Amino acid sequence: MAETTGLVQRLSILEKSATCVWIGPTPNNVEALVITNDGSTADVAFTESLVQTLAAAATNYRAVVAVHADSDTKITSLRIEPV
Repeated sequence: MAETTGLVQRLSILEKSATCVWIGPTPNNVEALVITNDGSTADVAFTESLVQTLAAAATNYRAVVAVHADSDTKITSLRIEPV
């Protein structure tokens, strides 16, 4: 599993089942990742929680660590770095 660490530089909700997030130390040095769901109740709840956590981190200038597969950009878990 790969980890991308940094500030949430941009968060774009494209539709109910897809969100893009740009994470990195500066706006010009980011990795674009995605959050998608399959429409099931559990998956929708999980992805909504990820989006809310990312939005809170962005507004509070907190660094996050997004976990995703080595060859995939879909976020599978997220943690906020301690202060």
